[in-house]
Amino acid sequence: MRITAPLVAAFALTLSCPLLQAQHAHEHGVAHLQIAVEGGTVEASFDLPGHDLLGFEHAPATEAEKAAVTAAGARLKDAAAILRLSPEAKCTVAEASFESETPEAGAAHVDFVAHYRFSCAAPAALAGFTTGLFLAFPSIGELSVQSQAPQGVREQELKASQPEYRF
Repeated sequence: MRITAPLVAAFALTLSCPLLQAQHAHEHGVAHLQIAVEGGTVEASFDLPGHDLLGFEHAPATEAEKAAVTAAGARLKDAAAILRLSPEAKCTVAEASFESETPEAGAAHVDFVAHYRFSCAAPAALAGFTTGLFLAFPSIGELSVQSQAPQGVREQELKASQPEYRF
């Protein structure tokens, strides 16, 4: 798959901008999504507090805690369940990954990142998405979304009662 330079640049800028990173301070119950659409490619990156995925926020130490990380990772790797793009756009998952951010020495909080790439056969029909994040992780109460799509740049807060986003 070929990803165009403007999409890569826009997505990298969104993820590396210090101002945006400052806005993503660790906050229980709040996850963040940055999503970029260009042509038939959709790139999405979730930042998620470990506490809301696992019920704890330190590095896993016991077998039960390690199993919780594995289970959360399996749910997050199901990109089509977490991020359901407009069905008319005929998007398929091209890549799905999940990782924990390595805490600094003595850090009390562990956060996680899920990254998805979709390939869409009918990108003109891509109007938005519905997230299954609230069903997969009920302790997440809010999803802060920042998007860059042909329809423009937009921000919106989603909740379990309103999991739908329009570009």
